[in-house]
Amino acid sequence: MTKIENKIFDWIRKNILLIFVVAVTAFGIAIHICGIDFKSDDYNSFLYPWWTCIESAGVQGLATQVGNYNIPYQLITYLFTLTPLGPLYSYKALSIVFDLVLAVSAALLVHSFDSKKSHLKPVFTYALVFCSMTVVLNSSFWAQCDSIYVSFILLSICFLKKEKNIPSFIMLGIAFSFKLQAVFILPVYLFYYVCTRKTSIIHFLIIPAVDFVMCLPAIILGRNPLDIITIYAEQTDYGKLIQMNCPNIYAFLCNGYDMNNYYLFKTFSIVLTVTILGAGLCMLIYKRTDLSDTQNLLLTSIWTLFTCIMFLSSMHERYAYLLDILTIIYAVVNVKRVWLPVVCNLVSLRGYCNYLFSYDVLDIKITAVVYIAVYAYVSYIFIKEVIMNGNKVARI
Repeated sequence: MTKIENKIFDWIRKNILLIFVVAVTAFGIAIHICGIDFKSDDYNSFLYPWWTCIESAGVQGLATQVGNYNIPYQLITYLFTLTPLGPLYSYKALSIVFDLVLAVSAALLVHSFDSKKSHLKPVFTYALVFCSMTVVLNSSFWAQCDSIYVSFILLSICFLKKEKNIPSFIMLGIAFSFKLQAVFILPVYLFYYVCTRKTSIIHFLIIPAVDFVMCLPAIILGRNPLDIITIYAEQTDYGKLIQMNCPNIYAFLCNGYDMNNYYLFKTFSIVLTVTILGAGLCMLIYKRTDLSDTQNLLLTSIWTLFTCIMFLSSMHERYAYLLDILTIIYAVVNVKRVWLPVVCNLVSLRGYCNYLFSYDVLDIKITAVVYIAVYAYVSYIFIKEVIMNGNKVARI
């Protein structure tokens, strides 16, 4: 082998992770592009009409609500109307960019969890997240924006682990300003606050303050500040469906519209969820669980999200997006449970295929049996490893 060849191979060996990241990014972009021209029912029925309204109204249109997404998303949509991309590519370009941000955020979170500070696990996490089929389908096929709020939640957890509370709650506030589903992770911050005493109740006030600041441009243009609250309040009643293609416990109870029992089910589901989460908090307090420990925090987050998805009514299949990402991160941190993200992501994939392509791989009730079984196991290991042994810190 010549000296030049040796130098080339030495350079490749030293930069193999960088080469891998570039290759994965190229591959990920390629599979994202496969769905770039696909128009979902959501796009045809909602996103495109919203775009035409925002485009025709101009900047002054920000003073009124268009669609049922929060004000920051409407503001970004307006900015995209000023570009030549057009509605379909603009929506998807925004989401795909945040898919990259999401993958980087997940990698940073894994890096913050790893006491050895190795680059291998973060790079592997980046690849798994960016090329995840549910991530690809969510953005490049569906033109949804779940990667935006989840990216900021991951960054928030990353700052929380570093005990940088103000940046952490700012990130959480930004996440909440884009999607109401960010509220699913909020109990974890309450658990962390009570169990570690490393945050203050004052930090929680940062969340609505950041939401207000994110909506400020529209308020300056004449938007009623109360819209910040009413938009999300109206979202919770949208469609009045008890079960919305999410294989939780309600998949066995009803199918489609149930106007007579909707508010009863909704109230019941909220009370049930709060009760279960409250019981979890009581056990965490009683056992003096150390939530500053990586595995404890991850498992608690997964159990909390899973509880919300399993017991709250009107859950879409997309609402498990953060859960799917956190299970990937957990599997990288704890390889013995690599099956967990596989099953959770396959369950989500079934819902995506059903909505996007009208292809039902499995009946939702069969999928619900699997999902409930996984939730039961997650609850078991949460009690066993976090509640019962959570005060014994086991660093990774």
